[in-house]
Amino acid sequence: MKGFGGPLLAVLILIIARIAFPAKMNFITEVSIFSIYVIGCNLLYGHLGMVSFGQPFYLSVGAYSTAIYLAYFGTSPMMSLLIGIGAGVVVGLILGPFFVRLRGDYFALVNLAICAIGLFIVEKLLLPITRGDDGLWYRSRMADTLFLDIRKPDNFFLFVMLALLVVLILFKYMDQSVLGASFRAVKGNERKMKFLGYSTFTLKLTGFTFASILSSFSGSLFAINFGFVNPNLGTPGRAADVLVATLIGGAGTVYGPIFGSFAFLGIRDIVSKYILRWELFVGILTILVLFKFQKGIWGNIEVLLYEKFGKKAKPS
Repeated sequence: MKGFGGPLLAVLILIIARIAFPAKMNFITEVSIFSIYVIGCNLLYGHLGMVSFGQPFYLSVGAYSTAIYLAYFGTSPMMSLLIGIGAGVVVGLILGPFFVRLRGDYFALVNLAICAIGLFIVEKLLLPITRGDDGLWYRSRMADTLFLDIRKPDNFFLFVMLALLVVLILFKYMDQSVLGASFRAVKGNERKMKFLGYSTFTLKLTGFTFASILSSFSGSLFAINFGFVNPNLGTPGRAADVLVATLIGGAGTVYGPIFGSFAFLGIRDIVSKYILRWELFVGILTILVLFKFQKGIWGNIEVLLYEKFGKKAKPS
């Protein structure tokens, strides 16, 4: 498949980092899962220009769908992943037709509202099922899986690498396809796209649903990784996290989500050891990106490589 080399190289670098720094395997795993989450936001914001403050809701949809299945109904982690992805599809197709009709500021706020509603449902309405702030614990119920027992950290790391590779390949293929070009055209001038006969509603609904699926998928991976979920995963207070990571890495780029995830989670893990309010440093970095390096980390690397080699710096 065209474009396979770049995603494969990115995943190989993560695997090499895991081998070089074995004590950081859990961190690299979390970065990889978070990268899938950021890819969903990058699709919405970077390609369609739609700012959403509700991504924690879609993340928690996948996480709680997986957790409820494992806690009450079944023991297969693979089946729980499929249920989490299916929940993302359902939520995207139900909410999307209403949400994507809204203009930018209303779209952002209605997603923030659904995030708050989702938190209320998990903490209050479904308290007997979700156990509220105490959360759901189900690791002991997870069964062995065929070929690769993802209950083991080493095996789960390999599974996450495979998942990230597939997502990156599909995302890059989409980015270079007519669909990706149509997404960017909607972001650039939606009225002109309508004039040319394109259904911008369908395009935005497609992008919204894809983003919902990716967020739910990453939520399911988080749920399996930790063997535990609680309402903090979907709190509105975390709505800016994924947007900040998108901006830092490079909105609209293929590999920006990986760089943004490393920067965001790296600052959180390192700075939080010394300073309680580690968000200050994330805020400073975000301001620098917005005012000085608007293309983000990977976007500016592409520019430097373009200036040096005289060709587009996207690995193929």
